[in-house]
Amino acid sequence: MDAIPPAPMPWGASRTEAIELCRQWMAFLGATDTVVALGDEGRVCDLYSAHFLAWVDNRQRNLDVEMVERVANVAAEDRRRPVIFVPGGVLPTAQDRADQLGVALLRFDARNGDLDGANFVGRRLRASGLVVG
Repeated sequence: MDAIPPAPMPWGASRTEAIELCRQWMAFLGATDTVVALGDEGRVCDLYSAHFLAWVDNRQRNLDVEMVERVANVAAEDRRRPVIFVPGGVLPTAQDRADQLGVALLRFDARNGDLDGANFVGRRLRASGLVVG
């Protein structure tokens, strides 16, 4: 992992800023080849690397099961591991389904510069980094 995590953003983050912040978190966790998805790729996910696809849900609401299932399906077709970044809560049913489907949920706090796992898969990736093996 890189030595320095992303800097806090005391003013918060717009959608575009949140995507860039989460790109920096992915690089910090070891996926240094992560880029922001543009054009056609931007309609599929927000970020991608050789081994991961990531979505940034910057809305102030609880993550639901429908998004988890959609992300899992897209990632399975693409053969990369799915990650969803959220700034807030996750419904318990979404947490359980994400664990069943292998979707990592990572909760980011732009204002304080924090990142933690919001489910078992996310906690494991936060602890070990975005390693493939």
